[in-house]
Amino acid sequence: MAEEHKTHSEHKEIHHKTKIKKMVVWQWLTVILAVLFVASIFTGGFKGDVTAQKISAKAAAEKAVDYINTNLLQQGMAATLKSVSEKNGVYDIKISIAGREYDSYITVDGSLLFPSSFDIDKKIEVPAETQTPQEIPKTAKPKVDIYVMSFCPYGNKAEDTMLPVYKSLKDNVEWNVHYIVSVIGENIKSLHGQIETDEDMREVCVKKSYGIDKFWQFITYINKNCGSDGSCWKEAAKEIGINTDKVQECYDKEGIELMKKEAEAANSAGVGSSPTLIINGIESNAVYQYGDSEAYKTAICSAFSDAPEECSGEKLSSSSSQTASAAGSCG
Repeated sequence: MAEEHKTHSEHKEIHHKTKIKKMVVWQWLTVILAVLFVASIFTGGFKGDVTAQKISAKAAAEKAVDYINTNLLQQGMAATLKSVSEKNGVYDIKISIAGREYDSYITVDGSLLFPSSFDIDKKIEVPAETQTPQEIPKTAKPKVDIYVMSFCPYGNKAEDTMLPVYKSLKDNVEWNVHYIVSVIGENIKSLHGQIETDEDMREVCVKKSYGIDKFWQFITYINKNCGSDGSCWKEAAKEIGINTDKVQECYDKEGIELMKKEAEAANSAGVGSSPTLIINGIESNAVYQYGDSEAYKTAICSAFSDAPEECSGEKLSSSSSQTASAAGSCG
């Protein structure tokens, strides 16, 4: 356990510093580009190539958002377009990232992007490299949010570890399982490619159509038997008694809109890595104790204002095969 704790701590430290580094890069990039933007106004605007053709506001905005998502944001995070208008010879694009809105600018020919506005009267605040873990507030019915990617091996470990806790606490907890995806227009992207996007959508459809209990049965079968391509999802559906045509119909007609809601949930929570466990609004590092279901249960039970008898009952067993593996995450 000591070695696992060390590995987990090192993982979190590296992940946290990487996140900080990317945030600082983003901030200084906006400083440089904002200066160029202001300078351009005083020198007559973005003239560039006189032969360049003006493109539509929509086309420019979509081009800008695609570039930001592909090149400027960490994996799992995504910018979504809120609105676009022409202002002072450029297109003013309002985007949302992790629940916060930003103004970005792109020239009318779509060739130069200024990813964010910058208030020169405010000092840049670099986040502290260490943070004291927040205490989880207590409620009568804790809200547990788990963020995963369907083919992330660490997300699958977390799901398998959480299953006995779900079976033990059931309706005493509000369970929410979310998927980490990015959205560009009508295109849904997941870290491990289209096969993962497809599986994300199927699993959300099972949850919507059949409820959380069937959902846990479905993903447990997938994790155990289907590998990382979901090819046996119909076998999984048949095994647990759900209609494959109904799942496919949901995928075809509602899949994109359902995944947009998943992306919105992850962005609002500031989540970019799978798995992430949030209990009553506070992120819990217990999620990295793969195979240790009792650790998961203890973290959740600490959030009850009046814990049910299941919290003090028999301890849940641990999987030595999972606890022996190094902690990690996708994204």
